[in-house]
Amino acid sequence: MLPILLAALETEEEKTFFTRFYHKYKTDFYRYALSILQNPHLAEEAVQEGWMKCVKNAGDFFAVEPQNRKAWMVIVLKRVCLTMLRKESRATNLAEDWDLAAPDPGDHRGIVDLIRAMPERYRTILELKFVLEWPDKAIARELQLPVTTVSTRISRGRKLLQEQLIKEGYWHEPK
Repeated sequence: MLPILLAALETEEEKTFFTRFYHKYKTDFYRYALSILQNPHLAEEAVQEGWMKCVKNAGDFFAVEPQNRKAWMVIVLKRVCLTMLRKESRATNLAEDWDLAAPDPGDHRGIVDLIRAMPERYRTILELKFVLEWPDKAIARELQLPVTTVSTRISRGRKLLQEQLIKEGYWHEPK
């Protein structure tokens, strides 16, 4: 795993620091993921995904003060674990005769139209947050808004989109 991660880094200094960081904390991060997920296989997957996100966002990682990098990685890992838990809770076994009238899953035009029909104040922020995966602070800086406004609009926009997706039959609320 480490050689794959190192290949994505640019300088020898980054590679050296990251190698030390990886070896120093890999066991701690695995234990942390295991404490959340309670499944060794999922914990291993979460840690690998966390390391990949760390390297993918190496600029952010190396911009953090060295004494805060472990905390930064713990936050990344926690988000990965929570995402995995949400996916696990959504997975349900359906009866063989299960049938639900819904739009053609291959036809995404309706969903795209719903997103495009959203008010601009929500659409732009949701695109930056969920399509481009920008953090709230970066969105606030780009749109020249307070971070609290961005967070509120993300929450409201998400709820509005979810309501529209449910109304149009693209999403069904969990029971």
